[in-house]
Amino acid sequence: VKRHKVAVEYYEPGGERGTIAALAGDNLRKLLLREDVKLYDPRTKRVDQPFTEGDCAGEGICGTCLVAVEQGAAALSPKDATERLITQRRPLSWRAACRCVVGADNQDAVVRVRLRPQSAFADELDPGAGPLTVPEDGA
Repeated sequence: VKRHKVAVEYYEPGGERGTIAALAGDNLRKLLLREDVKLYDPRTKRVDQPFTEGDCAGEGICGTCLVAVEQGAAALSPKDATERLITQRRPLSWRAACRCVVGADNQDAVVRVRLRPQSAFADELDPGAGPLTVPEDGA
């Protein structure tokens, strides 16, 4: 089966941008890391161990590899039960990169993601800060 092309556009909180040529079926986390894109904010607290820092190496349980999908959400695999747990009480556009497959329907597509969206929220970095407060623009 021919794997279709997916362009993954990303931008960082500081405004840096890039595009990665991917193939349908690629895992978003692995794709970003393979291209040396800074996916993690080391200050992010884990969902599974909220008073611990660091990621789970792609096991899909910590919630530290979050991205905000700005375009092409339909070209990503649907959220599974674990990802729904990781992203509950967070904006609907947020996904766990380790749980996302790009080009899930094997069609050419463009997916645009904003990296480390949790970095803008003190309550995402400090589990004692209270509930997530989403800005009016729905970021």
